[in-house]
Amino acid sequence: MSGLNVSCFLTETRWNVTVLFANRNSMLEMSIHSFESSLYYNYSNPISCAVVEAMHLGPKKQRLVEMQFNRAQCGEEQPYVDDWVLERIRKDEIKGEMSFVVGMKLRVLYKTGILEWSYNLNPHCPKLHMQLVPSTGNGGIIFEHPK
Repeated sequence: MSGLNVSCFLTETRWNVTVLFANRNSMLEMSIHSFESSLYYNYSNPISCAVVEAMHLGPKKQRLVEMQFNRAQCGEEQPYVDDWVLERIRKDEIKGEMSFVVGMKLRVLYKTGILEWSYNLNPHCPKLHMQLVPSTGNGGIIFEHPK
């Protein structure tokens, strides 16, 4: 995360989240055709968006994907953030701890030979806990060990 300043939180903060997508199956191919993601403060308050390009994963393949969250990614559908949410974020910033959730909407096609299955998947990464630490330059954060 960089550029966190709650007074201009929505326009300047950038959140970069790296996710490992892995196809553990030795027979199926996996294609993700559309991929939208939202960053939520305390589960239910969307604050930012990320759009990721389509990808293909062959059998037993994996790919690291960096999601770059910023409000420009939301297009015309900007999330509305209530004043009480900003106030809670300010209080969390003072305490030096924040909690977020990353939610995703994926359109996935699985294929083996001539057989295909298509699914809408909605995975999420619950409770990403962060501890803010003072620093010079761009600042920094420490995450608990990711799951």
